[in-house]
Amino acid sequence: MPLATTLVRLIQDGKSSPAKNMAVDESLLRHVVQPVLRIYGWSIPCLSLGYFQKSSLVTKDQAFVRRYTGGGIVEHGHDLTYTLILPAHHPLTTSGTLPSYRAVHQAVAKALTACGIPCQLSSAQPLNDDPSCFLKPVPADVLDSSGHKLAGAAQRRTKQGCLHQGSILLHGPIPASLSAHLIRSLEECLQAQTKESTLTAQEIQSTTDLETSRYANREWNFLR
Repeated sequence: MPLATTLVRLIQDGKSSPAKNMAVDESLLRHVVQPVLRIYGWSIPCLSLGYFQKSSLVTKDQAFVRRYTGGGIVEHGHDLTYTLILPAHHPLTTSGTLPSYRAVHQAVAKALTACGIPCQLSSAQPLNDDPSCFLKPVPADVLDSSGHKLAGAAQRRTKQGCLHQGSILLHGPIPASLSAHLIRSLEECLQAQTKESTLTAQEIQSTTDLETSRYANREWNFLR
């Protein structure tokens, strides 16, 4: 199938603080006009806590940030982290949570397979309720041949669109080619080509505001 004329903004960031990473993601959602794929790293090892989770799940000496999306605790620092932001009118936004989750994770599984990592999507409901994202596979998560979770994600929908925050965590190092394979497989999923991009002035200002008022703020992170 030929790629559509719609372009996906591709933002490949370096490593940033937990607060800034979350602020950038929300800023992109607030100003979304076309699909955005962001791949980024973390300046320090940390946990990201789902929006609805209790801060008491995190030990006193552990760095963490509360996400704008739900889901479970994710350990960052050795994972490949990506965010997909889609406008409100995009077919994957309007299709609902599970269909869009499955479509994106099929692309993730294709990228992992291209790196020589066999995997498949989960079809079963979780057997136990674990607060850790990677210890609680849900339908359409990416699993290895032993049933261990390799990739998970969480979403949030607003009037602007859909924020899909995903993490790929392997038993060993992340293959150097995984990012490139992920970009290509998500292009196929979205039927659109990626184009390198950076934050606009408006997005930078919004990021700064959100980092200060929300994600670096104790009141937000200890919300629950």
